[in-house]
Amino acid sequence: MDILSVKGLKKSFGKNQILKGIDFSIGEKEIVGFLGPNGSGKSTTIKCITGLYHMTEGEIKICNYNIVKERTKALSMLGVSIEAPALYPQLTGMEHLKMMGKWRKVSSERVREMAEYTGIGHNLKRRIGTYSMGMKMRLMLAMTMMAKPALLILDEPTNGLDPQAVFELREEMEKIREAGSSILFSSHQLSEVEKLSDRVVILNHGEMIYDGKLPKDIAGTQYQIQVEPMHQRVCLDKIDSLGIQNCGIKENTTDWICFQAESQESLGKVLAEVGHVSQIIDVVKCEMNLEEFYKRIYQR
Repeated sequence: MDILSVKGLKKSFGKNQILKGIDFSIGEKEIVGFLGPNGSGKSTTIKCITGLYHMTEGEIKICNYNIVKERTKALSMLGVSIEAPALYPQLTGMEHLKMMGKWRKVSSERVREMAEYTGIGHNLKRRIGTYSMGMKMRLMLAMTMMAKPALLILDEPTNGLDPQAVFELREEMEKIREAGSSILFSSHQLSEVEKLSDRVVILNHGEMIYDGKLPKDIAGTQYQIQVEPMHQRVCLDKIDSLGIQNCGIKENTTDWICFQAESQESLGKVLAEVGHVSQIIDVVKCEMNLEEFYKRIYQR
């Protein structure tokens, strides 16, 4: 069963269409990185999933509960931390946990369990206004996990965290997955997304432009080929016509093309096709990380 299913999601504000038909799903115990530049529609999508925005068109289901027709049941499956932790500076950490426990209708034993889960000990008696960002994030994670949600949504969870806190957050997210939850999280820190995610979904201008594996999990070898500058675009079109995956122009160059070859036979076809229209100056085999993959998608 899909923990989250988003189909044909559209959202408009007046005449301004923000989301133009988003489709993706998340499976059990899956961690999905949600990527895209500012204004791409990530936050709007998250707010539609969490019920903060009413969608203009489409269907969203959480654990097979329709967010519109079965709103209460759908939202009961969800734990959410959107943008900066929404905490009250004048209240203590423990007061926050008790408040969340009462709202979620969980036992006092579960509240104590989540208090221990935070790992911040006696600091739970202090006011939130004295907490570091890392402490706030650990408390917020405990609050979102209070009712053992099937789906956890984290919007920019690494914002404001120092390297140690980021490392701790990464460990916590793995523990959350092991406990049975799926996670959708957005972040501009691509290196962290690459370390944590099973899959990435990428948006641009309200459209989904990629939903799939991370570069390290994609079959095939990455190559860069150097051609005569005047023939770069023609060579790119030739390679593209062969159905070669992840084909694009290397950033800030006029003579290098990047592509993915599934086999030596595929590489041979590319070299033969390009050789008909341009001199091949150099061919380089390389490893592609998520940052390079992300840039390449936006170049096309």
